[in-house]
Amino acid sequence: MAALVKEDKRGKWSSDLVLDLYSNLLMEIWEDVSALIGEAILELFFTLAIRKLGEKYPFLISLKVSENGISLDGMKEEWRNMAPIEIHRGFQSLINHLSHLFSALAEGVINNELFPKVSPKFREAERIVSQK
Repeated sequence: MAALVKEDKRGKWSSDLVLDLYSNLLMEIWEDVSALIGEAILELFFTLAIRKLGEKYPFLISLKVSENGISLDGMKEEWRNMAPIEIHRGFQSLINHLSHLFSALAEGVINNELFPKVSPKFREAERIVSQK
């Protein structure tokens, strides 16, 4: 029974790390891309991506998106009980979908700006969720 409690605490800890990592990454993406295409268009892209992925990853629907940015406030507590790998997959899918939208808009210019920031964060999330 003690091992189960340890595992639960570790899972929550890992979920917090993954959430923090993706929260920070989404804020960086917002700052960089909004400077290139504007807040209104970026809000539309986030909304489209969340709607598209919401059925597969319902927790993404909890993201609050406006012209002011993205907010995860109040949702981290709810997501803390989710498996870290599920959080990672959802956010990774969201960012990948946004990347496709950005490519369609600007033929890779935006993605060239974002890739150096996104790639290491994906690797870090993979490392966190794969720890045994």
